Amino acid sequence: MHSALEVPRGVDAKPIQLKKVVVKLRRGEEVGKNYIGFACVPSGTVEWRGGRINITDDELTETFREELQKYNYPVVGDPNALFDDPSTWKAELLVAGQVNKLELSACYPLAGFGNYRDSKGGAYVQVAWQVYGQLERKVVYEVTTEGSYQSDSSAPMGIEKNLANAFGLSVQNLLADRKFNDLVTRRELGGKSVATGGINSIAEDSVTLNLKSASPLGVSLEAARNATLTVYAGSGHGSGFIISPEGYAITNEHVVREARFVTVRLANGRKIVADVVRADSARDVALLKLREENLPAATLARSTQPAVGTDVFAIGTPLRDELDITVTRGIVSAYRDDRGQKFLQSDAQVHPGNSGGPLVAADGRVVGIAVQGYMIGRASQNLNFFVPIDDAVAALRITFR
Repeated sequence: MHSALEVPRGVDAKPIQLKKVVVKLRRGEEVGKNYIGFACVPSGTVEWRGGRINITDDELTETFREELQKYNYPVVGDPNALFDDPSTWKAELLVAGQVNKLELSACYPLAGFGNYRDSKGGAYVQVAWQVYGQLERKVVYEVTTEGSYQSDSSAPMGIEKNLANAFGLSVQNLLADRKFNDLVTRRELGGKSVATGGINSIAEDSVTLNLKSASPLGVSLEAARNATLTVYAGSGHGSGFIISPEGYAITNEHVVREARFVTVRLANGRKIVADVVRADSARDVALLKLREENLPAATLARSTQPAVGTDVFAIGTPLRDELDITVTRGIVSAYRDDRGQKFLQSDAQVHPGNSGGPLVAADGRVVGIAVQGYMIGRASQNLNFFVPIDDAVAALRITFR
C-alpha cells in the first residue's frame, strides 16, 4: 500500500469521469471460503453474486468517486442523472477499471444462532485500469493495482464492506501512481501553458481579430472548405470553421457544452488542441482558439444576406468523422424568426455532426452556421436552420479591425 498523492488546493487538474467498473467474473464463480462459529470452522465457498454476496458494480463506482474526492481530484458526472448530464462534457480523462482477481473470506461467528448477516474476514482485489484522454481520443495510460483489507470484528454486511474497502485501497494505489497523478495535474501541452479559466475566461469585453488577408487562397468555396474543422468534444463530434489566421474558430455551443478544451481536426487531417474561449448558449455559438497560427481561414459575409432562392453550400462532418469536409448544395429557402432569434432556412443537406459547420454563399463567404434541422426518425426533411453569421459574431462579442 502506497500513500495516495493528493491534488494540492489551487492546482489546476483535468476533470475525471469514471465510465465503469467491470468485475470480470462469472455469476456463481468461486471467489473464496465461508467459515462459521466462534472458531471460524470451514463451511463452504463464497460465490460471486451468489448466496449472500450482493455488492454491485454501481457500489464500486461510488467507492471510486469517494476516494478521488477525498484526495481533491476533480470528479465530474452525476451517476444518478436520469437524462443528459452536461457536466460530463467537462471530463478530459475517462477512467475504467476491470476487476480481474477477487479473493474473499467470510466468517459468521453467530451462524449457530441463525445469524448470517454479521461477518468478519478479508478481501483482495486486483484491478486493471485504463485512462482515456478526451483530447487525444485514445487510451493514454494503463496500470494495474491491488488492494486488500482484513476485519477482525464482525459487522452487518461485513463481506460487502470488506470488498468495498479493498477496492477503495486499490483506488488509493492508483492515486499513488506518480504517472497517473502527473497525467491528471495539468502540465504544459504543445509548448504552451494550458489556460485555467475555461469558458468565458477572457477578461476583455470583446476579442479583436485581424482578418486582413484572411485566406491565402482568397475568397472561394475551396478556401472555406480548407478552413472547416471537425470538432471533437465529449463522446461525439461536430463541425466548425476558422475565422482568422490567428487560429480563432466558431462552432455551436451544443457541440462543446461545458468542455474547456477540445480537439479539432483540420481539413488536411492534422489534429490540434483548442481552448474554448467563450460560449453563448442562447444563440448556440462558441468561440475556439486553436493552439497554432497562420491557418487557412474562411471569409465572413458580414452585413450582407443572400437572397431567397440563391445557391448556398453547407460544409461539415456529417454522421461519421471519416466523412469530414463534406459539401452539400441547396438554396436559401427563407429567413425565419423564432422567439426573437433569427435563422436562415435552407434545404442544403445536413445531418448530426454538421452542427457548427459553415453555410457558404456561392462567392465563398460564410453566411451562417449549421444549428438544427427537422428529422422524422433518422430521415432529414431538408428543413435545416442556420445562425446568421452577423448574429454569431455579435453574440460572441467579436470585433474586427
